[in-house]
Amino acid sequence: MSWLDADEIVLHPQRRLDCRVVALDDLTHDIRRIRLAIESGGPFAFSAGQYASLAFKGMPPRDYSMANRPDDSVLEFHIRRMGAGSVSAHVADHLCLGDPVIAEGPFGSAYLREHHEGPILAIAGGSGLAPIKAIVESALARGKRQPIHFYFGAGDERDVYLADHFAALAARHDNFRFVPVLSAPRAATQRRTGLVHEVVAADIDALDGAKAYLAGPPAMVEAATALLLHRLGLPPEDVHADAFYTEADKAAQRAAPRL
Repeated sequence: MSWLDADEIVLHPQRRLDCRVVALDDLTHDIRRIRLAIESGGPFAFSAGQYASLAFKGMPPRDYSMANRPDDSVLEFHIRRMGAGSVSAHVADHLCLGDPVIAEGPFGSAYLREHHEGPILAIAGGSGLAPIKAIVESALARGKRQPIHFYFGAGDERDVYLADHFAALAARHDNFRFVPVLSAPRAATQRRTGLVHEVVAADIDALDGAKAYLAGPPAMVEAATALLLHRLGLPPEDVHADAFYTEADKAAQRAAPRL
């Protein structure tokens, strides 16, 4: 049975939004959630899985994915503190309620294909959970009944977040499955262990009519993409990936010799 539908191209107006921080909380030891209220420049239309460029006061702009559904009025972002990242350090140590933030977007092509009725496989690592959260929540809110599998890769237990939230979604939706995977647990665990793409390979041997959404560290996205394309036979047009490159990654790519 073919589940495939015509692929979708969405075009949302590009906006420059004046926003203000209305909520801050720590999701893990190195990931902070920020919520922004739009004060001017809207309305802001986007598709679940897209991202925006955020400029905090005195800081250069950086790209972060929306973690909220498009129908939410408040924008949500998950920002991981990077070793030498001045912007992520500012968010972790100095950002306060009421601070102004400029958001521009939306950008990105790894968004939910809303007319697709086949199975959905979502794989995220670290703060790559943010766009996958928007995709999963949007699909379920729209009443989609196809199987939706979400594998979340983290290092240790302290790197897992929003597990209770996704477990509650799974309890309410029998077509949704959430699987956290620990690659380097420091203690005995009842969770799945190993690299997240290897756990996917152990669980799934066919992806007929599926679409895959991937977000997270480049190495994870590349390994998962190779699995989907070469071992599980998913067509390239059905793999929608968003690798989270750091500024150092981008600088290294620019400096690399072109062959």
